[in-house]
Amino acid sequence: MNDPIWQFSLQATHALVWGGTLLIAMLLCVRVVKLSTVIYATTVLTLVLVTFGAYVRLTDAGLGCPDWPGCYGKLSPAHAEQEISDVYEEAPAGPVSEPKAWREMLHRYLASLVGAMMVAIVIQVFMKRRRDDLDVPDPSRAIGLPLALLGVIIFQGLLGKWTVTLLLKPAVVTMHLIGGMLILAMLTWLSARFRRFPAAGRPAEARLLRPWAILGLLVLGLQIILGGWVSANYAALACVDFPMCHAQWVPNMDFANGFQLQRELGMTAAGAPLSNEALNAIHWSHRAGALLVFLYLWGLAYVAYSMYGLRGYGAAIMGTLVLQVALGITNIVAMLPLSVAVAHNAGAALLLMAVVMLNFALKEEPAR
Repeated sequence: MNDPIWQFSLQATHALVWGGTLLIAMLLCVRVVKLSTVIYATTVLTLVLVTFGAYVRLTDAGLGCPDWPGCYGKLSPAHAEQEISDVYEEAPAGPVSEPKAWREMLHRYLASLVGAMMVAIVIQVFMKRRRDDLDVPDPSRAIGLPLALLGVIIFQGLLGKWTVTLLLKPAVVTMHLIGGMLILAMLTWLSARFRRFPAAGRPAEARLLRPWAILGLLVLGLQIILGGWVSANYAALACVDFPMCHAQWVPNMDFANGFQLQRELGMTAAGAPLSNEALNAIHWSHRAGALLVFLYLWGLAYVAYSMYGLRGYGAAIMGTLVLQVALGITNIVAMLPLSVAVAHNAGAALLLMAVVMLNFALKEEPAR
């Protein structure tokens, strides 16, 4: 029904239902659920959100609703059926269809739920700080990281808006992916505060591993940024053979245009179509980075595995590394199957969590 009053009532009802759902979820997380449980749940939900965001991007649904925060000025694809249908009829192979619109909006709904849960975490921490003795050490009262997380989540929401309104500019899409991974890493660190990491019996040499673990986290972060740049530029199949690229170890590459940040999707800064050489540079850089990261993190994980109290972290990093390499190679030789491509994004998130956990464990002073 296209009656304006009816449409307005539908949108108002939808807003009340969704807003009420978020409010109830936030109140439950504040009043009923333990702080540690809320933090763990938010971390898991963020991992799901990062993975689902990759699915949205890989199914070309990022512009399924080309405005923000609604969909064609409406609050859900259900309210914008006519607008979506009109655009789909004009371009059936384009980025707009009802399934794509729902994927994009579900991603936004999940993101808003994560935001509401993060607000609940901050409220709970403030309540504990007012109620408890601040002289007694307690990780549940440390407010700095929760406040920083809330700020990053708000900025991430703005990046989500700009991703859509700026029509998937590669720099903005990559920053949005970085933001999601950063939030996941920060939540993993926050979750780790509520676990015990016994250092008793750990060799004194373990403290020497900490700067190398920090470097490993930075190296992995750079590789994730490269992976995001590959995805944002649709360069995953720029090289369709492996281990070489176009039957060459070092193919023809255009780094200047490939890594130019101020440009539109698929275009150079001058407005010309992005060349295959530029896409080669993006893809090849990610491959080269993957090799370096694998070697470095494998060595780091092997050393950690040999130390008492760190064996589990080393095993987790090595296992995830092997999985990531296998998924990356499969993406190329099998021509980017959707399930494998999504799993590759999820694997990067899990590897990041494993390296963050190792860094947190190394914070504890080992036995001397």
